[in-house]
Amino acid sequence: MAEQIHYRPAEAKRFREETLDEFERLEGRVAEINGLLDELYDSGMIRWLKNFAGAFPQISNIAVEGMNTPEGHAGMRNLLVVAKQLGKIDPDQLERTFDAANAGLAKAGQPATEDTPYNPPGVTGVFKLLHDKELWATLSPLIAGAKAYSEAQRRQQSEDKSDSEKS
Repeated sequence: MAEQIHYRPAEAKRFREETLDEFERLEGRVAEINGLLDELYDSGMIRWLKNFAGAFPQISNIAVEGMNTPEGHAGMRNLLVVAKQLGKIDPDQLERTFDAANAGLAKAGQPATEDTPYNPPGVTGVFKLLHDKELWATLSPLIAGAKAYSEAQRRQQSEDKSDSEKS
């Protein structure tokens, strides 16, 4: 029986130019992936992901059982309502509102001192406050918001009454 010949021409040992370019491109990507894997391993994230994946059936059972209650149904419905309402608000307006609320809460959290301008004003002080334009400029949006809220609540109650009377 004849023995196999192990001969390769010199051209067969070299890669084509396109193949070398592809290897060089992939070499950088492989190095980045290896670096990422090293970071994930060193931080313990790989172990956490492995444990999470192993416990996923139990975790999903707990989540499904929690969702399959009246409270879970109400919670999901509430989340959907909040998401829907947040979608109606301009993000810049919401950010400005929260910034203003944070500033107000920070100011309200400061203790009153003797030099605080609005210590108990007395009868004449209250009369002066009624004519304070800066105070009314500050309170006007709050009053308008309270009126709009009250009107929406009344409208909703009247709609609920008319719906219940139809039933």
